[in-house]
Amino acid sequence: MKKRFTFIARIVLCLVLISAMLVSCSPKSEGDSGNDSDGGSQNSSGKLDPVTLHFIFFGDKKAETDAVWDAIAEYTKDTLNATFDVQFIAGNDYKDKILVKGSTGDVWDLNFDGDWLSYYQMVGKDAYMVLDDLLPEYAPTLYAKYQESGAIEAAKSKGHIVAVPWTMVMNNRPLFQWRGDLVEEAGITVDKDSFETVEDIDALLAQMKEKYPDKKIVENCGFDMFRAKYNLMDIGHSLSVDLNDPELKVIPIESTQAYLERAQWAEKWQDAGYMWKDILTDKLDHNDLINQGLLISKFGTHEFANQNRAWVEEGARWDYAYVYEDGLFANRTPLANVVAISATSENPERTLMFLNMLEEDQKLYDMVHYGIEGKTYVLNGEEAVFPEGMNASNSNYMEWGGRWALWKPQFMRPDASYSEGFWTREKEAAVGNPKNVVSPLEGFSFDITAVNTEVSRRDQIYTDADKLLDVGLGDGTAEEVVQKLIEDQKAAGLDIIVAEAQKQIDEFLKGKK
Repeated sequence: MKKRFTFIARIVLCLVLISAMLVSCSPKSEGDSGNDSDGGSQNSSGKLDPVTLHFIFFGDKKAETDAVWDAIAEYTKDTLNATFDVQFIAGNDYKDKILVKGSTGDVWDLNFDGDWLSYYQMVGKDAYMVLDDLLPEYAPTLYAKYQESGAIEAAKSKGHIVAVPWTMVMNNRPLFQWRGDLVEEAGITVDKDSFETVEDIDALLAQMKEKYPDKKIVENCGFDMFRAKYNLMDIGHSLSVDLNDPELKVIPIESTQAYLERAQWAEKWQDAGYMWKDILTDKLDHNDLINQGLLISKFGTHEFANQNRAWVEEGARWDYAYVYEDGLFANRTPLANVVAISATSENPERTLMFLNMLEEDQKLYDMVHYGIEGKTYVLNGEEAVFPEGMNASNSNYMEWGGRWALWKPQFMRPDASYSEGFWTREKEAAVGNPKNVVSPLEGFSFDITAVNTEVSRRDQIYTDADKLLDVGLGDGTAEEVVQKLIEDQKAAGLDIIVAEAQKQIDEFLKGKK
């Protein structure tokens, strides 16, 4: 009897040991980062192991960028223990290059994006990491802010959180800007009370071209103007809906009257010399052209028309008027400016810890946005200003590109671009016009999984044609080029895409009832 008991005991012990070995070797569940809740592996002293965080932002890298982020690393050493490799991609190249990185498996941690850049395409490629578990654990303050504002739903794709969006309230209703001082000097009269259509803009462009034949007059044909005229809202992948349509039927943008009219006017302005022939290949920085007085009008928004600029000419100023102000226009979504964590990130926990600290710490916020006091900025009371001899055109750090996604209303200082109370006025401008509306698809994101091949073809065809149509350089008349685009899109599977998008929108609207 004793021998039988000993034999059974040995069997039980073996089973326990085997079970323990299987548990230790089993794969972790989806969403498990494999790191401790403190944000990564610890060394023997209990401190976080050092890591390097690789960030990618929009625009040009400033001279003191590395020095500033070295200082940030030192300031956060005890809580984050990370160094920063901060890189920039020039604005003209950003969308294409970040898409290439997302397709080739490049490794980085965080990048800037937005619904006006590569966000929808990157999400379609599953290039951004799912943050459902990581965001509330490693960025709890930020996560709570998103829950409170409702931005958490907008940050989702395929039901999962894939973006870390900004929290600003704005509307980019289009307006037309012109150099008010130059127009006045030329004796050109603009009746802003009746200035509201593309025909009004055309007449002003003709007068400016006559008075200033050696200057660049305008850089594109302002497609948002035509969206406002026809109440159209973009939903990604060059698809749109009519904000007056309660059923929100999906409309390919190239099939709309808005798109055709834009192409026709762009062609006219190119032929008239208002836009320059090599505009797509000259690699000129249009912001510099504006600051130097070489480009004297543009389509803009309340923000850009009212912010301070680093004008070279004394007395330079914008004047502006809204166009098609009676059309419905959706407020900017949380996806207007976002940062996202690459699906290839090796340090998503530490990256989210950094973003959470930025939500809580004024000093860190100042360092990230303004840099090193006395070196890249100085404080004039509460205002962050450029050091003597610097402005936006020769700044060694301030006003770097992509910072918009990291703006925090609770910490923002007045600065060289935005005066005291600027963002309060922006919010008032957004909510003050009853034709500015909250998107009826707030929180909706088109999941292209079922039509990924067709959407990839559509995006490429549209991008290739649209960049030419925008500046009147299509191969043929505007009508011919638009018709070819329509036919090419149909051949590439447009009907399949529209049907899938409509199905998802219908389900989304049904779920809101």
